[in-house]
Amino acid sequence: MIIDGNERGREWLDAEYNVRAGIPDHEEIFARWTAESERLRASAGERVVQSVGYGHHPNQAFDVYRPVASTGADPLLVFVHGGYWQSLDKSMFGFLAEPYTARGVCFVSLDYRLAPEAEMDDIVADVRAGVAEIARNAPQFGADPERIFIAGHSAGGHLATTLMATPWEDRGLPRDLVRGACAISGLYDLEPIQACYLNDKLGMTPETARRNSPLRQAPAHPSPLIVTYGGDESSEFARQQAELVGAWSARGVPCQVVDQADGHHFDAVERLAHDGPLREAVLAMVCQP
Repeated sequence: MIIDGNERGREWLDAEYNVRAGIPDHEEIFARWTAESERLRASAGERVVQSVGYGHHPNQAFDVYRPVASTGADPLLVFVHGGYWQSLDKSMFGFLAEPYTARGVCFVSLDYRLAPEAEMDDIVADVRAGVAEIARNAPQFGADPERIFIAGHSAGGHLATTLMATPWEDRGLPRDLVRGACAISGLYDLEPIQACYLNDKLGMTPETARRNSPLRQAPAHPSPLIVTYGGDESSEFARQQAELVGAWSARGVPCQVVDQADGHHFDAVERLAHDGPLREAVLAMVCQP
């Protein structure tokens, strides 16, 4: 495969995308996220509605974290988790909700079917169906269906930008349903994913990878996009982000790059909740009048 004018083989691609290999304590990080999320749900009590279904599969569901003080027309931030489309789940990321619900934002953590049970087309279809269901039922949770924003990490960054490129009017919804998005360590060009070890479970063909690459898609509406990745992440995450920003800026999307001076792949998503430039950028986008 040719990337940046250079021939890159599978061994190089495998190393660039194997984020867990460079984070030896990743299992401890996942356990901490799970524990923090469980504590938040316990303290929030009835403000949390778990596993609202949008399909027949158990993974076709989302959790709703309602704000501490609701106006009845709260902005809504949907978070799409990563895991390279084959692992992790919505419940692990409840800990991200706290700074948003404290500011009057309804936070939703969205799940979807995983590979190898589901193919990439199925996964994309799931998140589209999930967001459509969230939009149609937003008033039930005190949220405003005209103020929906998306955030996603890693594979979730891919899915967040795919949601920005969705023709929502085909589903009877407004073209500008997604009013803005934040993609963290996202994967916007799936061709190198199809050519590396990750495809052993994903099973994408070259055409599937091209069809589902946001880099090759047109945004449905020029809503703002915030992008970022950990400063210590591999060169492929930098390339992926730079190419998307270049392509989508040319299509009229206002792209805000939040640089992270350091931090690995999992630090990058934690900063969505921690005090700092990324959280403030997302809050400014979501909480605008």
